[in-house]
Amino acid sequence: MKKLLTLVLALALVLTCASFVSAEGGLTKITWAQGTGATAPIDNDIVLEALNELLAPEGIELDIQYFTDDQLQLSINSGNVYDIYFTCSWYNNTNQCISKNLFLGLTQEEIEETAPGLYNAMSKEVWDLAESADGYIYAIPNKKDYAAENFITYPADIAAELGYEIPAKISAWGELTDFLVDWKATLEDGEYPVLVGGNPAGLESSFDFIDRTAMIGCIYGTTEVKFVFDDPEVMERYRAMAEWMELGLINPDAAQLTEEAIDSSKPHIGFAQAWDSYDGYTISNGYTTYMTRYAGPNLSVDSVQGSMNAVSATLKDDPEKLEKVLRLFELIHTDKLIADTLRFGKQGYHWNYVEEGPCAGAVLRTQVGSDNYGPWAFAQPAYFFTSLPVSAAQVEAGIAPAFDQYEIYYKTVEEEAVPSAMGGFKWDSSKFVDQLAEISAIKDSYYKNFCSGTTPIDDVKDEFLEKMYAAGLQDMIDDAQAQLDAYLAAN
Repeated sequence: MKKLLTLVLALALVLTCASFVSAEGGLTKITWAQGTGATAPIDNDIVLEALNELLAPEGIELDIQYFTDDQLQLSINSGNVYDIYFTCSWYNNTNQCISKNLFLGLTQEEIEETAPGLYNAMSKEVWDLAESADGYIYAIPNKKDYAAENFITYPADIAAELGYEIPAKISAWGELTDFLVDWKATLEDGEYPVLVGGNPAGLESSFDFIDRTAMIGCIYGTTEVKFVFDDPEVMERYRAMAEWMELGLINPDAAQLTEEAIDSSKPHIGFAQAWDSYDGYTISNGYTTYMTRYAGPNLSVDSVQGSMNAVSATLKDDPEKLEKVLRLFELIHTDKLIADTLRFGKQGYHWNYVEEGPCAGAVLRTQVGSDNYGPWAFAQPAYFFTSLPVSAAQVEAGIAPAFDQYEIYYKTVEEEAVPSAMGGFKWDSSKFVDQLAEISAIKDSYYKNFCSGTTPIDDVKDEFLEKMYAAGLQDMIDDAQAQLDAYLAAN
């Protein structure tokens, strides 16, 4: 690919010097549509200025714009095009974007040849799971926890005071009910041990999803395509939420809130995808926070597709910019300062490296950094390459973070990860664009209510399913099953 790009660029130079540059000053401007919750990073402009100082020697000018999923879909439908898109199974849905020809397909060989630092940052197994049946990679996986592990977080001191020793792993959410009831008895009116904004993150993650919009996939370890309600582990969690809401353990306005509306400084249980040695919740919450794992590690297409960044299909006709985009990805995976600036902000303003003591080499955020710049770290290309953050209290007490947590995670994955029985299968949903739009609207009208326990799942399950099937759910299940069977037979 490198030789091809060189020849194309040489020809372009002969034809017109204007095509040599995409922006003033010889810089190629790259636009990036990134995901965000309700509140985008306030200091994005300051961080972009710092990033572009680092990227200028590479001939790159970066423009990151943050969108909620609804905002991004509106922007795309209005005709706006970006060079890079954050995408996954639950934001800017990867399969649907591929079906709409929004993303450019690249081969592993092209990526390895053009950006070896990017390719070598992840294992062959991860690249294989990112590859579609046609042999192309339409979205580059982010370097993070590829095999999903899901946890419930809780305040360790409160559990100890109430005489509860929460195990490192639980098999059902209901195992925590007694603890939550006893904890609620110590709280004032209007305070709750379970704080939820919208729906608990990762509630269905043990299900092996084929498409999260349609909520279809397989019970982990099987290859029969089903609706998520057929998974007994997921149903137990829906029912646990309903029970906790009925017992007054969850904030009653859960379905109306966003995740950002939750005050994490109040001791509560939370829901997270993380890894066993992760210690960041104690820092972000401001109190000692432990975790108990309820699912994973599961290694699947859905887990790898949990966070990716894709290149625009328009760059097929702009090989110079394509090479710059891949170089940008490579730099984020190989240049620590660039990666840390992208994640934490401007060095010396939003954060500083700890220079001595047990925390040396970690990142300590300033107050303005904590307040004004907090992008989704998991949405960035090289999450597990960036430095570890620490709190001022950790630095003062000389308590080092788990610097080896990523190595521990990869060891856990190697020893415990369960590979999907579907292998690298990806469903081509291109003929169901209209049905998926209808199903998405139906889902939006019910989902947060039954996920938060506001409306018990058993009260709306039949009504919800009736509308989903009327919108074409069974046709999708049948089509996905036929494609999966063909894929497995060929592989």
